Amino acid sequence: MKRFFSLILLASLGFSAQAQSSWFGNTSCSDHGAAIADQAFVSLINVERSMAIGMARAALLIDEGCGIAKLVQANASGDSQDALLSEASEMSLSSDERLWLDLMQSDDPWQPAATAIVDSGNKAPIFAWMSAWDSDKGTVAENMEAFVEAYPDHAASAYNMLAYAYAGPSWGIEEANMVRALRYLDLYDAAHEGPNAADSRSEILWNAGEKAGAWAAIRSAVDKGGNPSMYADRAGTIWRAMNEENLAKAIHEQVQAFWSGSDEEADVEARAALLAPNSSHCDSNMEACYRATKDEVLAALGAGAEWLSLEVSDVDVTFNSDYRTAVATHMNAGQYKTGDGTVVDYQARASSVWSLDPWSGDWLLIHGNFAPSGGAGIPSTN
Repeated sequence: MKRFFSLILLASLGFSAQAQSSWFGNTSCSDHGAAIADQAFVSLINVERSMAIGMARAALLIDEGCGIAKLVQANASGDSQDALLSEASEMSLSSDERLWLDLMQSDDPWQPAATAIVDSGNKAPIFAWMSAWDSDKGTVAENMEAFVEAYPDHAASAYNMLAYAYAGPSWGIEEANMVRALRYLDLYDAAHEGPNAADSRSEILWNAGEKAGAWAAIRSAVDKGGNPSMYADRAGTIWRAMNEENLAKAIHEQVQAFWSGSDEEADVEARAALLAPNSSHCDSNMEACYRATKDEVLAALGAGAEWLSLEVSDVDVTFNSDYRTAVATHMNAGQYKTGDGTVVDYQARASSVWSLDPWSGDWLLIHGNFAPSGGAGIPSTN
């Protein structure tokens, strides 16, 4: 009898010690594995994929049979996803983990499939969250608001989606409402410690034209996400946008320096430093456009003419949306002497394209386009 009760006690202890997941109704993970894997899943659905992969690997280090961790790793991966899913299929997954694996391996849309799982009586938050993306049962915004009400302790990622919905507007919201968007961002900040909360605030404020607020938020994202990180890229864009006037002035000066007309050795070297290794050009002699190396461009600038004077005026600089490319429009005017001694009045309208080199941080000329305007172009090469 004593042995019988001991067996009952052991069975009871084993049952009560079964690992718990806050997102899955059941799991194959150990207690410690489940705790880390849950955080990996939270990072995954909050668009922090590198952090999700890192935590999933950490969970697998201490619990190689943790199904949640393996599935998070697969979901967040790229080319290795099929191999990781195949490995997961051979593991002793729990029923909820197996359902998630089936959704990932299915060719059918996962949103209505998740809704079917919820409708079958499954209460796991993971499937309710996935079902919230099912537009067949309501707008995504409506579904996310319902998810927040039903699962307040799991609402962080839904707050994020709702902030974007009201800022957009999108996902069923017909009119932008920045007050509600910012309210959801505040709720997101309070509910989620990861860097994406700050990144979302930065993107939404940036799109609303609030550069200073976007800059403060993205610095927080870089701080939380590590530097360098995926957030550093947006930080660079915002910094350049906030310094647009100074950048435009610097490119203005580069345009003037490049087309100075001087053949002094120091000026030629300075001009070379402004050229990309390879660039394209359409010259004002109206001959065919061409691609050239840095040395070929420098040789072509002085070919066929002796420049007596050259000035650049009316420079206007425009940047693209991420401030990595700038187009400068300008007028170039002056005089040159041909081989037979003829002095020619030169004037051309021009546009030059400058690209931010990701390694050096310098703005380099990658394209020049010229056409005669009120004067002659450069001499023909024929």
